[in-house]
Amino acid sequence: QGVDELRSVFKTFTIAQALEAGLVDLDDMIDTRGPLRMAGFSITDFRPRGAEQTVWDVFTHSSNIGTARIAQMIGGERQRAFLDRLDLLAPTSLEMVEAPSGRPLWPSRWGELSTMTISYGHGISTSPVHLAAAYAAMVNGGTMVEPTLLRRDGPQAGERVISARTSEVMRALLRGVVTDGTASFAEVEGYAVGGKTGSAEMPRTRGGGYYDDRNINTFAAVFPAHDPAYVLVTTLYEPEVR
Repeated sequence: QGVDELRSVFKTFTIAQALEAGLVDLDDMIDTRGPLRMAGFSITDFRPRGAEQTVWDVFTHSSNIGTARIAQMIGGERQRAFLDRLDLLAPTSLEMVEAPSGRPLWPSRWGELSTMTISYGHGISTSPVHLAAAYAAMVNGGTMVEPTLLRRDGPQAGERVISARTSEVMRALLRGVVTDGTASFAEVEGYAVGGKTGSAEMPRTRGGGYYDDRNINTFAAVFPAHDPAYVLVTTLYEPEVR
């Protein structure tokens, strides 16, 4: 089943691409004044944290505005090419008859507004399998992993998508989300979890648009963050605090 909106979880790929391209460093300051208006659309932060934030803070505190600004530096053509290299725009090759039907969805016109919103996962839909494989590449040293249901004798060594250095930085960033950012609930002693949270409104079943009071929450986790052995993607539909 597809994850209809990947809010915030996609920020991992935006930051990784910008770091890999040398467009930003972790201590660079990003304009996070809001709302950020583009083509009649307003991009806002759930919890504004001032007019400027470092790239580290943009990621660990999940700034939509900061991520959209960084996506503007990347540009739509490069963004789309990078997501394509991560196999996020095509059906998986998983050994299931249903796999070819799980085609990701994205806007037909990939303009500047789409570039900015896709940077934080709005307007693109894919599956948890896609997400897990792409996260594996972010933290395993930078090489692609082909999803499979079959036992393998050893680790895969697929196409390199980011450098080992960028992958090391991404591991630190994902760990920082748990220790210093939005995923403190994932700090479990002995596991050194890293990850990225995501929250989005549920799409309406009739009439289009989104519900104001019904949410989808996703957490893409890796552990142990210093030497990842596992990727875990969890999605909760309409979670409630009890």
